[in-house]
Amino acid sequence: MSRPVVRMSVRAVVETTLHAHDLTPAGDAAQRMQQGAVAHRRRQAGAQETAYRSEVALSADYLGGALVLRVTGRADGVFARADGATVIEEIKLGAADQPLVPAHMAQAAMYGHMLCAGQAEAGVCLRVLYVDARGERLAAYEEERDAASLRAEFERLCAAAAAWEEKKLARRAARDASLSGLPFPFEAYRPGQRRFAANVYVALRERKRLFAQAPTGIGKTMAALYPALRGIGEGLCGRAVFLTARTTGRRSALAAMERLERAGARAMTVEITARDKICPKETRDCRPDRCRLAEGFYDRLPDALAEGLEMSRLDRAAIEALAARHGLCPFELSLELAALCDVAVCDYNYVFDPLTAMDRLLAGPGGACLLVDEAHQLAPRVRDAYSAEAGLDALLPLRREAGRAHGRSSALYRALGGAVKALRALAQQEDFEGLQSPPESLLAALRRVQEAAGAQLAQGGGAAAMESFSLASAYVFATSRFDARYALLTGGGAKHAKVELVLLCAAPEILACTKRARGTVFFSATLAPFDASCRMLGSEEGDACLLLPSPFDPAQLAARIAPIDLRYASRERTAPQVAAEIDAHLAAHAGNTIVFFPSYAYMARIGALMEAAGIDCARERQGMAEEEKNALLARLEQPQSGGRTVLLAVLGGAFSEGVDLPGERLKNVIIVSTGLPKPDARLQAMRAYYDQNGEDGFFLCMTLPGMVRVMQAAGRLIRTEADTGALLLIDSRYRARGVRALFSGTLVGDALDASDAAR
Repeated sequence: MSRPVVRMSVRAVVETTLHAHDLTPAGDAAQRMQQGAVAHRRRQAGAQETAYRSEVALSADYLGGALVLRVTGRADGVFARADGATVIEEIKLGAADQPLVPAHMAQAAMYGHMLCAGQAEAGVCLRVLYVDARGERLAAYEEERDAASLRAEFERLCAAAAAWEEKKLARRAARDASLSGLPFPFEAYRPGQRRFAANVYVALRERKRLFAQAPTGIGKTMAALYPALRGIGEGLCGRAVFLTARTTGRRSALAAMERLERAGARAMTVEITARDKICPKETRDCRPDRCRLAEGFYDRLPDALAEGLEMSRLDRAAIEALAARHGLCPFELSLELAALCDVAVCDYNYVFDPLTAMDRLLAGPGGACLLVDEAHQLAPRVRDAYSAEAGLDALLPLRREAGRAHGRSSALYRALGGAVKALRALAQQEDFEGLQSPPESLLAALRRVQEAAGAQLAQGGGAAAMESFSLASAYVFATSRFDARYALLTGGGAKHAKVELVLLCAAPEILACTKRARGTVFFSATLAPFDASCRMLGSEEGDACLLLPSPFDPAQLAARIAPIDLRYASRERTAPQVAAEIDAHLAAHAGNTIVFFPSYAYMARIGALMEAAGIDCARERQGMAEEEKNALLARLEQPQSGGRTVLLAVLGGAFSEGVDLPGERLKNVIIVSTGLPKPDARLQAMRAYYDQNGEDGFFLCMTLPGMVRVMQAAGRLIRTEADTGALLLIDSRYRARGVRALFSGTLVGDALDASDAAR
């Protein structure tokens, strides 16, 4: 029986044994990576040595006990010395007094063995060359090595890497054995659930994209994860990445994986929680000299990974406990564990955000499939991730904070001052509001902010440095991509001047990410109409669409429309009518109620009228913490006197998606307005873009997002076959044919049709 072949890079093999000791702050690491790439290119382009070859591809195999380790890489430089000897050059970014780092010479030795073995050389000269950011020589270390000693070092380094890979291989073998015959973890499928699961499996098998609209209550999360695990067991992919925009989505995925584990799945699941949320420090400072969890991180990491490899479900609590046992940063530990896992549960950012994406999630053994939950939210999130803004309202507070933290003579303070000056100068130009391309003066100033902030993160950290680095990096990145799909928006006047680079269509970015996956499933209760939604998510010919009907009886939902004029100009005039309709509905229908509004301001206006009429209301608040949200949800479990809690919330807010309130916890939903977004400058630019490209910009940018919010909010009501409830839609526009058509095939549409027929 042939041994499995495991591919590893030269650097990965060496770092198994000769790894770094401390965590490097993210900004510093990113800056050094950029500088190192530039320095490499400049050194290679300016090399004067005889027959200098750069980026020479080399490889060699190591025979381990249970596998073949195929080590590959590219030598930075190979050239002939004056005496005819071959020199292997490893280029590294360094300092003026740079000592030799053993790992760097070991990398050169690995390449030396590969070259000797492949070209029958008796020996080579190894050189580690340290250069500055311009590619100029700082220090060089050379060793003459024969082929035998190089082979010995290659085998020693590979032995340690192979031993770890064998542990991972054994775990995957046990995983595959458990998944090959994994039963569905319930006695029966829900209506439509088997069909959804079958389509997911086919999408993964064929490495296609599937766009699925599946109604609330069908069990979408299980219907996506179960076939993904079966596919992993059959070798269709090596990992499933479950992506969601909300904490509740992560909880659903983790609960589904727990159920699958009880059914026999031996799969390792890792939840990635945002750094700011999982950091145990009151004030985050990731420098090794300030954080004991960063100091010596990589020295303690192997033992933690070995323990984690034996665990199954590593949710936030489990990762925090594992990190505490080994004295590690829990966020960084979660990223390391995610590179080993079978199912990663995380936010969209870790795949689709260009500045935070984890390439390792998709690049592991066997590749990865993507399961995109609540997919109607993805396009706006990706547009935001590729957009950027630089404004005085952000830069001035950052400069002030940088002055307090690092002094007004610091490079960061001066760089931020330069950006403020550049922006103010632009705002004084007559053509400021008519700019057609990113201004060079502001770009140059923000590049200096990026450099200064990165250096400060390495030296002194701090929130101002991190926020400055993020703002500048986003702007520099967006500028590098600026094309016809971007809008340049300016405004704010002299006191609030700003420049925005807004991506208008994210379809190519989404498509590019999903092409790297072994199949992608976009699923949501609100993806129809498919032609519009799929185009915005990067669909192409050959993609599959699945529209599943509601599994619920329309008789479970009593729905009606109150046709009140709620256009923005009429809202103040009709506010008493809206309050009266809500009052009448509450009087006629018992039980807990959520009333959704188009904005916080309008919620306050109607809420005041309701309270004046004696209706006690709880309210969603802007920027509400998770604990506050949970406290309001708890009130729905424990109704106030009279058996009713009335919660006022906003469409698209914390309570309109990802909230599960079955049974008596929620009996009524009232939705005020059609949820159309505010037509700000970004939205108007997007609408114009689609109009110019032959699309219906108003429908794509206004009607469709608004009705998605409405359908998501209405979906909070009927969650199981036993639920009943009443839905009131307040807005005359719900009578419009185009709007009603968007309800077609849904429980709300069926219930409204039944209501119309009864009238």
